[in-house]
Amino acid sequence: MHYFLTIVTAVTFLSYVFAAVDVDSLKSAIKNAPETVSGAYIVELDEPVDELGRRSGENPHSALYTSLDKREAKWSLRRQYDVPGIFVGAAINVASEMDLVALAEISHVVGISPVYKRSRPKPVRSRQFKNKNAHALDSFAPHVMTGVDKLHAEGIFGKGIRVAIIDTGVDYLHPALGGGFGPGFKVSHGTDFVGDEYDGSNDPVPDDDPMDCGGHVAGILGADSNPYGFTGVAPQADIGIYKVFGCTGGISDDVIIDAMLRAHTDRHDIISMSLGFFNVDWAEGTLGTIASRIAATGVVVTVAAGNEGQYGAFTLRSPTTGKNVISVASVESTQLFVQNIQLNNGHLPIPYYSIEALDIPGSWPIYATSQDTTVEADSCSSLPDSTPDLSKYVVLIRGGSCSADDKAANVKAHGAKYVLFYNDLDVPYYLETAELVAALISKEDGEYLADQFTHKVNVTVSFPQNQPPSVVPNPIGGLM
Repeated sequence: MHYFLTIVTAVTFLSYVFAAVDVDSLKSAIKNAPETVSGAYIVELDEPVDELGRRSGENPHSALYTSLDKREAKWSLRRQYDVPGIFVGAAINVASEMDLVALAEISHVVGISPVYKRSRPKPVRSRQFKNKNAHALDSFAPHVMTGVDKLHAEGIFGKGIRVAIIDTGVDYLHPALGGGFGPGFKVSHGTDFVGDEYDGSNDPVPDDDPMDCGGHVAGILGADSNPYGFTGVAPQADIGIYKVFGCTGGISDDVIIDAMLRAHTDRHDIISMSLGFFNVDWAEGTLGTIASRIAATGVVVTVAAGNEGQYGAFTLRSPTTGKNVISVASVESTQLFVQNIQLNNGHLPIPYYSIEALDIPGSWPIYATSQDTTVEADSCSSLPDSTPDLSKYVVLIRGGSCSADDKAANVKAHGAKYVLFYNDLDVPYYLETAELVAALISKEDGEYLADQFTHKVNVTVSFPQNQPPSVVPNPIGGLM
């Protein structure tokens, strides 16, 4: 058997290293790689062999630990893995470079990879709906786009299918998710690998309760019918939750591997991982390798592609890079939700992009921060001292040149509470700001309101409350 070192020099990321190890190269690769756990390594093992190269029949883990002790290495065990055909090995701490050399010299060590630290997925945004009719539409575009509506029409709701979710846990007490945990419930099984207090830098304290600190994947998958009018893709599926994050902080590779192997051995039809890690992004990385091997057994493995599309269409996160793994990216919906603004002058209602009505009571006059609708940096700098008290208006701002949050901060300095941005592009989108109630209207409608303000027409706007949204076609629907 030949042992060799593979280092991905193109990006100076170490993905997977085969013994015998050139420790100097390994150290250099780790130094230039993303953040790793100091002295910690994932070790893959083959069956031990004797002096003549014959299979010895010895337990590979016992042989590893005995060999390290014989070499007087200072080491400790983080985790042990034993799923033949998928991954047999261990996560090991070593105290020094010489201990790493001793580890690499053991004959049945197939590969060594550092234990990477992984950041917690960051939600793009979240909101709590006040109107229970917010989603009560005749058809839900993502289900139509993916064919889920056709399966539901045929009475197929996931009965008999076991799905594992590796994520932040689940609020299984939510009525739409079954209201409980254990046999007989929708979330029938699972575990917490780390405990709520784990943040990636402390010791995990596992338990049997995968209660969530936040998350939504289980609802997309399995939500029962509810007052909001939304049903999950497979509400009759048998769901297992494998919690790998605490309530704050990150995680390390050895925990994710443990969860992937456990989900596989618990015999699921589908393993879903709504997470990914933007560093070792090759199929040969440890996570990608394990995902590939699980997928090769016939299990459907779906993993998030990540949120780094700005770096190029082929920029993916690990382990979505695994072979035969289904990489799931965000696709624009074919429909956009809109609410309507009522005007007091008989003009047709003006739609704005929002699921719920903006929380703006009563009728309000408009104040345009610029009467020039072609200006590109509207409200990107401090407003003049002559600006009135904007708390008495719905403020109208042209988009572009700087962030909506920057514009909102500048008008808030003059008392603004409510803002309508009008689009500087032909592409509609949902818009919110951190501190002000805000939404986006079209370029055409924004220019109309700005013209009314410029000509001192006494126009007021109101925002009808508790109305279900309408939908309009999304011109970029179906695109990534």
